Amino acid sequence: MNQNAVYIIPKAPIFNTEHLNVFENLSKEDSIFLRSTLYLNIIENFLSKESLTDFYFYLDESDKDFIPEDFTYKGMTLNFFNYKDLNKFVENLSAKEFSTHKKNIVISSDLIGITLSDLDKFFNLLSIEDESLLIGKANNGEIGYLGFNNYSNDIFYSLVTSDFIFDNFLSKIKTSLHFIYTFDNILLIKNTQSFKELYLALSQRKSIEYCSHELHERFTHLFIEYKELLK
Repeated sequence: MNQNAVYIIPKAPIFNTEHLNVFENLSKEDSIFLRSTLYLNIIENFLSKESLTDFYFYLDESDKDFIPEDFTYKGMTLNFFNYKDLNKFVENLSAKEFSTHKKNIVISSDLIGITLSDLDKFFNLLSIEDESLLIGKANNGEIGYLGFNNYSNDIFYSLVTSDFIFDNFLSKIKTSLHFIYTFDNILLIKNTQSFKELYLALSQRKSIEYCSHELHERFTHLFIEYKELLK
């Protein structure tokens, strides 16, 4: 068992069309394509090389019978949870995975841009003895990832009840009890504006560090299909 663990978790189903939250201005089918491509990009970044980190990839249980054949990567194991009961899900994690790993990072599946190198930096920040939180904040104020070196029920209760909104979350926790590392301007793809930001990010040469040619082609398909949204 490694000391470090990462959990990739969507906030809703991404494959089941009956329960899907349709992405702003996209069709149901393209919403699925976008979110699954974002998820695959994370998986590829984390599993492309050996790492001293345990990775846990989650989907909502309603997606179980709708997962397409192309949603696969060598070494990936999918786990399932009920997104409507996040508190119970976190309780289950705290009883097992959180308690058996010294440092944990929970990451939204709608995030892009994090590599194994970034994870190494994050875990180094969480290596101190004092209680620490590491928070990734998107431009819309939403929390895209949360790292910690000492599990607290209060922290995750505050995270869920704040609906992952950074300012609301901070107002609910006792910030004086933690060293808090905040990373701003992370790229969380949630709406048309962030879809534009994704297009601009992937247009830059440095995007090859976190997005392979194959997955770049998948995103390009969407950019061509929805070029009017990029203006």
